[in-house]
Amino acid sequence: MTKILIIEDEQPAGEYLTQLIQKIDPKTEILNVLDSVETAVDWLSDNSCPDLIFLDVQLGDGTCFQIFEQISIGCPVIFTTAHDEYAMRAFKLNSIDYLLKPIRQESLKFSLEKYYQLNEENAISKVKYLEELMHNQILNRKSPRRSFLVPYRDKLIPLKDSDFGWLTIKNGVVVATLHDDRNFVVDKSLEELENQLDPTNFFRANRQFIISRECISEIELYFNGRLLVRTTPSSSNQILISKERVPVFKKWFEELS
Repeated sequence: MTKILIIEDEQPAGEYLTQLIQKIDPKTEILNVLDSVETAVDWLSDNSCPDLIFLDVQLGDGTCFQIFEQISIGCPVIFTTAHDEYAMRAFKLNSIDYLLKPIRQESLKFSLEKYYQLNEENAISKVKYLEELMHNQILNRKSPRRSFLVPYRDKLIPLKDSDFGWLTIKNGVVVATLHDDRNFVVDKSLEELENQLDPTNFFRANRQFIISRECISEIELYFNGRLLVRTTPSSSNQILISKERVPVFKKWFEELS
């Protein structure tokens, strides 16, 4: 039975999508229908990851992309929206399809069949793909950036990449925590930093964190096949490695040292 979570801020649309999914495949289980960024983050933090998420782009308290900034989602996502201007951004976030409203039964059926096909094929190949992708990125990447100038009050502070313990998103900006526990705002996105930092020393743990090898103090087995990474200095938010990325993380930690 496929366990599905629906995140949709319009109740009639959520009910319609629920009925349509169960009409196409009666074996599915709709775990919940959530209506906001806040409720989605809370639910995903307290529950095991579903098999599949239907995610409306525009929610009552923001866009769905704010969910990815606060929590790691380790399952496939099918985006739903009345507009297509977010399509390219959506396809970078676990997306297997992108449905325009009003959702037609034929389109939904195609999306579900695509999910089932990928789910069967990806049991082994997804891990191999992630490993190959990581190594290809390392091979094709330019020389890593070693120096940064970060603003602090009325100054620019010079920092080395080796100063960074971990980097995360806080209140919409990227904050670097140094090994000495000082914090500085970095005027770049996590995506930009991921492409600039040395991949042998830094790992994109999830949508919210980039961690350095040197800051890792402990790695704990976590529920649902994930890993919990503890750091020095410690983070006030949990740093989780999704089940899908665990093999990539282990390969990075053990083989790229």
